[in-house]
Amino acid sequence: MAVLVLLNNFLHDFSAAGWIFCTVILWSMLRYKIPGSESAEVIHRMLKTILLLMRFSLTGIVLFGVIRALTYRKYEWSAAAGESQVVLLIVKHIILAVVFAVGLGFYLKARKIVKIPME
Repeated sequence: MAVLVLLNNFLHDFSAAGWIFCTVILWSMLRYKIPGSESAEVIHRMLKTILLLMRFSLTGIVLFGVIRALTYRKYEWSAAAGESQVVLLIVKHIILAVVFAVGLGFYLKARKIVKIPME
């Protein structure tokens, strides 16, 4: 069971990293106007791929995060850190919530560009 929890935690962190990475990529792409030339098609395809990766990342964050939350006390709690780790987890999740909100804004803007309908 401990190995599965470790794998789950890795996948949760990997998904969060994917979201952050895609947010940075979208930010770098959306800073510029997309030209009406041949390169626009390439950029649109890239945006579609990034949006797909963001959906996978969000699914992983939620799915593996729920499992991580349910198993935290048994497999990750550090007696040496005590209650301080709860404060650190709260701070970490506040920071990541801001990153998520920024990424969601870029996601919605990019989706309008490539005209992906709501699912």
